Amino acid sequence: MTDNFRALIEAALFVSGRTLSIEELAKICKSGSIGVIRKILEDLQKEYHERNSGLEIYESNGEYGMRVKKEFEGDIMHLVPETDMSPAMLKTLALIAYEQPIKQSKVVKERGNRAYRYIRKLIEQELIEGKKSGRTRILTT
Repeated sequence: MTDNFRALIEAALFVSGRTLSIEELAKICKSGSIGVIRKILEDLQKEYHERNSGLEIYESNGEYGMRVKKEFEGDIMHLVPETDMSPAMLKTLALIAYEQPIKQSKVVKERGNRAYRYIRKLIEQELIEGKKSGRTRILTT
């Protein structure tokens, strides 16, 4: 059963194109055990590192994703097809760029709760930076 969970988690991280929470991964595996999912993620991270893979499983704000290691990005990024940014994400980026530095809480207030996901993706794509400031973040381009 754990091998099946392991394969499902690896496949989900590969195809999602975004980070996934442990809870989302547990739903995919139809497992209520967060501890089992966390252990599988740790084992996968270790395995990818030990075999010197070109991919890595990373953790960001309590969620997990799969990406190409930074050291290989320059050599292969020309192979990545260009993707369009959703209008909502583009509006979020424009708001941050226009009003920077801006508190994340203000962006969420103006753009709605989905802004958290957009902000996370924009940070992952290195289009914006977020620095902790109390209970919020200060966002800049």
